Amino acid sequence: MNELPTILTALNSDSAKTRERAIKDLAPTVLSEPQIIDALQKIVSADPVEYVRQAARARLLESGQTPAASVAPIQVKQEGAGKPAIFAFGVVGAALVICICVALAVIAALAMFNS
Repeated sequence: MNELPTILTALNSDSAKTRERAIKDLAPTVLSEPQIIDALQKIVSADPVEYVRQAARARLLESGQTPAASVAPIQVKQEGAGKPAIFAFGVVGAALVICICVALAVIAALAMFNS
């Protein structure tokens, strides 16, 4: 099967999303390949990302295999986990700038009316 190396490369990708997509896109005929089953068993037992382990577990069950026990520690930081914090700082910063501008506008308006 000439697509097997490509699939195995995707299953071993550094990107959790790529691994998950590769697992979900596995054709039923490929699920019977021993190399694919071994790769899925490794993912179920050792992948640091829970949703990737769950996808692999589901595909193994679909193929009639018993998934291995998971021994991987749960990864605290997953892909994109820092983005909400950056977004929050951006929102707080923008709100602070708006408050300062409004305060300056009020002070300027009061100064104009008092003179």
